[in-house]
Amino acid sequence: MKTMDDLLKQALTPRNEPDYWLSQNTVKLLKEAPPMKKMSRKKYAAVTISCALFLCVGSISAYAAWKYLRPDQVATELKEDMLAGAFSEENAVYINETQSFEDYDITLLGITSGERLSGQAYLANGSSVMSVSRENETQVKAALDEGFLELTDRSYLLFAVENKTQAFKEISEFHSRLSIFPVVMGYDYETYSGLFENAGGGQAILKDGVIYYLYECNSLEPYADHAIYMCVSDDIPAFSEYSYRYDSAAGTIARNEQYEGVNALFSLPMDASKADPKAAETALKKHQARLKALEQEPKEPLPKDLQDAYDFIGQITPENIREYATPLTDEGARQTFGPADAQGRITIDSSYPNGEFRMKINVTEGLPNGKKEYVCDNGLTDDDLDTLLIEHFILNDDGTITLQYYKPNIQKEE
Repeated sequence: MKTMDDLLKQALTPRNEPDYWLSQNTVKLLKEAPPMKKMSRKKYAAVTISCALFLCVGSISAYAAWKYLRPDQVATELKEDMLAGAFSEENAVYINETQSFEDYDITLLGITSGERLSGQAYLANGSSVMSVSRENETQVKAALDEGFLELTDRSYLLFAVENKTQAFKEISEFHSRLSIFPVVMGYDYETYSGLFENAGGGQAILKDGVIYYLYECNSLEPYADHAIYMCVSDDIPAFSEYSYRYDSAAGTIARNEQYEGVNALFSLPMDASKADPKAAETALKKHQARLKALEQEPKEPLPKDLQDAYDFIGQITPENIREYATPLTDEGARQTFGPADAQGRITIDSSYPNGEFRMKINVTEGLPNGKKEYVCDNGLTDDDLDTLLIEHFILNDDGTITLQYYKPNIQKEE
């Protein structure tokens, strides 16, 4: 069964952590959000993952000396011997550029490209992507037998993330809340992001309080005759002008200086002589074919009990919610967030009932329905009705948002 999460996952492809995705309610809130006085999606675009760190607008600087581990040293720490060789100074481009955001420094250390350099194999089949250790030959072969294709030619970019006031103690403190993605000028980002980011993912280590994150994506070298940028942001995963100002027609991208958060933007010093326009054109045609196939792919109907459950929830409104659902009272089931930032958005950062979801709601004109209360389903986990919840958002008079979880009064058939 393809849920909205599955479609979103395929369309955007993993940007950072393969197991971190928007919940169904987030998709609905983004789709139903009121107008935010922004330019068309073709004009400005950004795709990011939100975070509740509320960092201030950053400044750009570069360290003259090598402050962190070299890329080849990090690859060695990750036990990626082939990558360590590929990241040697003669085979890679060392960049060592730092962009600062209040307490945080984000540094792009270097970039290299090549075939099968990592011990992790990325395989794709239509809307599905998997990551398998190359040492697990049986699993790799099984995926290939099932029609998956290995994405062999990849680009690898190494980042260092440092908290200037307090050294990181856990990798999860920062890197899992960031989105890293490339933008190639000349290709409309909203339409062709998956062309470059297909099976984007990475590995991380924590060394001396610094998080080193190795990001990989489809090889960027065929497009080396274009201007290419790497974005690192903590904004929500949707197209908006909040974090970046992107103009596909003009071929420009810039940081939104008014954005309150991380929106690093690195220009990649690519070697134009390595560009391969024919390979780029072939990849584009294949990507366009995949998009067309997805549009034509028939939707699988939901099992009757699940469809009945969603139909049941469809009749619930803020006014009648207590007739059809029961408010949960355990810890985390009711939380208040806010106030809004300078852009009129409130960050919702919840780990209830399990896992994390982060989103930002623009409250300039009320909640997504234009009112002060809004309800939506939280989605299912493993197609189990017991996991189906309802989220009730309330915009309070003081400008904050209260989120209350409810359990729908649905009798599960034995």
